[in-house]
Amino acid sequence: MKILVVRLSSLGDILHLFPAISDLRRVYPDADIHWLVEPAFAEVAGWHAGVNKVIPVALRAHKKTWWRIPKLLGGLRKQLRAENYNIVLDAQGLLKSALLARLAGKPVWGLSAASAREPLAAKFYQRTAAIPKGLHVIDKNRRLVAQLFDADASGPADYGLELFHSRLQQTALPAALAETTAQPYLVLLHGTTWNSKYWPESSWMELVALLTNNGMRCLLPWGNEQERLRAERLQAAGGAYAFVLPRMKLTELMGVLLRARGFVSVESGIGHLAAALDLPGIMLHGPTDPAYSGILGKACIHLTSGMDCSPCFRRDCPKIAAPDEIPPCQLSITPQQVYRHSMALPGTGESSR
Repeated sequence: MKILVVRLSSLGDILHLFPAISDLRRVYPDADIHWLVEPAFAEVAGWHAGVNKVIPVALRAHKKTWWRIPKLLGGLRKQLRAENYNIVLDAQGLLKSALLARLAGKPVWGLSAASAREPLAAKFYQRTAAIPKGLHVIDKNRRLVAQLFDADASGPADYGLELFHSRLQQTALPAALAETTAQPYLVLLHGTTWNSKYWPESSWMELVALLTNNGMRCLLPWGNEQERLRAERLQAAGGAYAFVLPRMKLTELMGVLLRARGFVSVESGIGHLAAALDLPGIMLHGPTDPAYSGILGKACIHLTSGMDCSPCFRRDCPKIAAPDEIPPCQLSITPQQVYRHSMALPGTGESSR
């Protein structure tokens, strides 16, 4: 059996699919499972122990060079058809992903029109599964595989990350970080892509001050120029106990997280990955709901706003008049609240100057 899974992005959504891939692997222990994904997330898709091959397709990169897309798709069509898959599973449910899945020239299975994000995508599938609304995203993915492949989705979610976790443990951190990571530290994951998911910078500053005044080191990663500048401002609030990390590959950052006393994160893909690895931490949910899209893990504390309007799952808060205003749901999660939970993480309360 040779199966192509199509899930192009994003980091959190790819992690949400991992337990379903584990379910699929149990049905076909000897199958050759490939994953079609955007290049930015190819590394992550390959972390699942049940994935044999990752095939990147740079569709996003061609938004401004659209005239090159036909050549890209022609090359991808040739590549996929050479693999001679038995089944293609479109786990994204978009018209874009359905059309890419069809390039393989084999039967495509996916969500029904009532269940897919874009109902038109279902017209391109030879077999569909109807999934009830309101389920956690992980449960939705597992039921998709359960219906289409007769898999058992009744057990605990398995993210397939055991081998990746072992590799992280065996890989040393870059020498430049030896001194920075020599003492107990927390990693503060302050970056996200939704405007409504940003925890206020003033709240981060207050949290950094509270933690560093208690002797806890705060490590500040970043992934773009805006995040780097924010990290530098947060470092100023923490003085000698706060450190801006160099720009790191995702695997390197996960190595830093693995050795941390814990993490504090807005709802982000990296935070979800840390939770999936059962690392101790705190995730902040303003407009989102951990019961729908969170990766709960065994050691992650999820803080929600408790407001009537939350969760709204809106990228931009409808209750603010200007982009620089702060969504009320984010203001309701206070630095003091996050600090108390941070110091209750295993080992953090032992820190002192």
